[in-house]
Amino acid sequence: MRKVILPQCSRKSLRPTLEECGVLNADTDTSHGEFFSLSDVEYVNYALAEGQRFQDSIEIIALFRRACESFNSLKALRKASYCNNRMAREYFAAGDFSNAKQLFDGVLGFYRQEGWVTLVWESLGYLRECARKLSSPKDFVEYSLEMAALPIFSSGGLESPESKSKYGPAGLATLSRREMIQGEVFNLIKGVRASDEICTLMVSEDHPLRLEVDLISPLRMALIASVAFHDQSIKPGFSTFITVSLLSQLPLPVEMDELEVQFNQESCNFTIVRSREELSTTNSGIEDQHIQIETAPSLMLTTNKWLRLTYEIKSGLPLNSSSLCLLYIHPLIGKFG
Repeated sequence: MRKVILPQCSRKSLRPTLEECGVLNADTDTSHGEFFSLSDVEYVNYALAEGQRFQDSIEIIALFRRACESFNSLKALRKASYCNNRMAREYFAAGDFSNAKQLFDGVLGFYRQEGWVTLVWESLGYLRECARKLSSPKDFVEYSLEMAALPIFSSGGLESPESKSKYGPAGLATLSRREMIQGEVFNLIKGVRASDEICTLMVSEDHPLRLEVDLISPLRMALIASVAFHDQSIKPGFSTFITVSLLSQLPLPVEMDELEVQFNQESCNFTIVRSREELSTTNSGIEDQHIQIETAPSLMLTTNKWLRLTYEIKSGLPLNSSSLCLLYIHPLIGKFG
């Protein structure tokens, strides 16, 4: 237990805080400056409320840090993650976006493991804004795509002015917000920016954006790709067929301009484009590089519908090679994707 005395000069100003924390009630007489015994919980609530009342972020962060260390020592990971979340919010409110991002990245990993979709949404909303403030387009796009792919289908309704203070910068988690976030990030990738938007993010020919989606990447929620060889074994010098399958879990359709498929044998690489007429200008230099070119009627991905494309690797496996392995599939979206 801790003992707190109300000095004469501050009894009136501190009384609302102590009443809010449950230490005092409306009938308690504080005119004599007596001591009050507080439990640890009451004292922490009192200290936090006072820190917030005077906008003392340093004091609030210090209290949450000590609480987090205590919970970690007790293996109470959920309570520790809550303290880290509140610390990150205080850093964010104070304009320290670097420390806020580091803490939000940590709690985000824990929320993913727990499957807490709403908390993942809120943390990603803060991280998006941290990436924007820190001028990191790659982080901004990755956080945005993960948000847009979250399994949230609520129509929500009209947002209140308090939505951002309650749910963070992203606001209430709804399907319409997912669609808006996807539209915003694809406009950035394509080099389209609203005239009234003040943004330090830059994606251009000099600053291209390349995202890697591997087996453990959170972006597998947004875009999934797989490849199936039609033959279990391939003889050197003989052609083979391959099927490329792609799936998008983003709420709006995604149209790719090109799809590059690369193997450990360079001669087997090929690029899939839309109609040659439509992309003749964009891809004028591809054929000069001796890359196999294939066309597709459409490279449009619709939500949760597989797009499957089957092509022949005409060059076959080189005579001096014993294996053919896929390295990566690179969808090109926009001018600088």
